[in-house]
Amino acid sequence: MSTQRVDKGWQQKGLGGYSTEALQGTLGHYGIPMSEADFRKLAESAYPLGIAQQWSSQWKGTGPFKDFVVAAAVELWRRWTPDLVSPVELTESIAGLMAVLSQRLAGVADAPVAPAFERMKALRSKLPVDEKGALKGGFLQEALAPFTERDAELFDGLAESLAAKGHVEDAESFADLEEFLLPDRKGISRAVARAARGEREPAVQDLVNITRDTARAPITRLLAVDGLIHLQANEQAAARAKDLLETAEKEGELHLALDLIPRLEHVFKQQNDRAALLELVRTADRLEAAHDKMHPGHRRHRHSH
Repeated sequence: MSTQRVDKGWQQKGLGGYSTEALQGTLGHYGIPMSEADFRKLAESAYPLGIAQQWSSQWKGTGPFKDFVVAAAVELWRRWTPDLVSPVELTESIAGLMAVLSQRLAGVADAPVAPAFERMKALRSKLPVDEKGALKGGFLQEALAPFTERDAELFDGLAESLAAKGHVEDAESFADLEEFLLPDRKGISRAVARAARGEREPAVQDLVNITRDTARAPITRLLAVDGLIHLQANEQAAARAKDLLETAEKEGELHLALDLIPRLEHVFKQQNDRAALLELVRTADRLEAAHDKMHPGHRRHRHSH
């Protein structure tokens, strides 16, 4: 067992400068003996944060070493599985891309957008995907974990903002990335960007088509309704949401039906349609009652805008 250890200053310096023996020595000292072979075995079914989580139940480090397992797992992944992409690489690549695109939106003419997209493209070819070509869930979760709510808002609005300012190609490329990372949004991000560059009617039609596509997941059809609301296509949003609500209630998909209620409430208020709002209250009560019967003791929070 190694006698080398990491010192208390590691948090300021990062782990890059310490020897692998020192990392192993510290892990061993606080209750996690770890060889490269052991680590590679763990890496077959988990990513760095997941590995750190498995270690944390036996971890005895406190003070400056309380959070050492997370940093150690990330660093050892870099050293011992150089053939595998780490979620943190995707985190950094997304953050870097969002930063240069924000510069472009702010009018920085020479923001290095092309190289940032190139880096992302190169990384995408190495990411772990399932048989449908979607990113593996655990990997994506870890990659998105460091982002704040503000980052998420920026991410959600970027394709649209770029399209609105005339950066059409960047908007397309970013919408493509967004739909790769979040396949539930397939077609929706592009439609919203399309509307922002002045093609509102075809964009609304794209979203209407997605709400009608029974091959798509309910969440995607719901997000398409949100897209219509976002574009203030209230008539289409109301018609499609009512239709979806009827089908969902008929087929006993109560959660989907209940998720549609606040959307319809929003649209009817925009349209100042009091009769529809009254009718909606009755529908909501009926759905809530059916839901309570199906899940006794599992109270949903009533939505009100």
